[in-house]
Amino acid sequence: MDPIESEGASVAEAVEAALRRLGLRREQVEVDILQEGAPGFMGIGAKPARVRLTEKRWGAAAAPAAPAPAPAARPPSRPASSAPRPPSPAPRPRAPAPRPQAPAARPPAPAEPRPPRDEAPRDAAPRAARPPRGSDAPRPVSKAEADAACARAQALLVELLRQMKIAAPTVTCSWDAAMERVKAVVESQDATALVGRDGRVLESLQFLATLMLSRGAETPVAVQVDALSYWEKREAAFLDQARNAAESVKATGRPYRLEPMDAAMRRLIHRTLASSPDVTTSSEGEGPWRKIVIRPRKD
Repeated sequence: MDPIESEGASVAEAVEAALRRLGLRREQVEVDILQEGAPGFMGIGAKPARVRLTEKRWGAAAAPAAPAPAPAARPPSRPASSAPRPPSPAPRPRAPAPRPQAPAARPPAPAEPRPPRDEAPRDAAPRAARPPRGSDAPRPVSKAEADAACARAQALLVELLRQMKIAAPTVTCSWDAAMERVKAVVESQDATALVGRDGRVLESLQFLATLMLSRGAETPVAVQVDALSYWEKREAAFLDQARNAAESVKATGRPYRLEPMDAAMRRLIHRTLASSPDVTTSSEGEGPWRKIVIRPRKD
């Protein structure tokens, strides 16, 4: 099969599109990245990702088989002699050689136990929820701090939207205690343009808002910017998928791997299933292929 090229908003999307065209799985192809995708700034200057997929070849399909060597001619058999051969003397048993005494090895120092990689996912908690150095537990955000973060986020987003020429934006901010973040909802007649392609503009806007809001703050605060319920619907779909997968793991006892997703969605699923008595979650993979694995909880 000839190599094919594909485009997408990201390398992962371009690869998935090419795999659907080829009808193959990821492990059956080799991927060459021709161009990394770039979301641009606020959706400006974005460029798609381009990849080339080549089907892998194994065994006889990879190279012509070499001709089998001709069997060697057997030497002519000797004529049997009429006289019987004398029996060969039995070999004398040899005394076993003494084994050298190995010096007594010192017992290794007990190593500090490390948790398996899958049991300590890097994205199990957002950066804002991680404890600062020198403390044993994350400091909970007080109501006054949450209200102040919401007020700062609202003023910041209104100014950013004004600079983006978004028509008459209305920003409503509230504190999301479950994810420890500011949740901002934007309403405007330009909401469709604000969402952008696959939420790219929203993603860039909330990244910039989080960066600016956390600058100079004692505790960084994450900001989620939503419009037209884009993130709300997307999170609900991923949570439904995760809960169904958890029920499947509970019934079958076999691990279940979800599709690759971004860090924010993985954190949401980790936090949602953390209190489940039946399953545990972990992350595996790298980059755009990083995914959540749901496993049965051991007693």
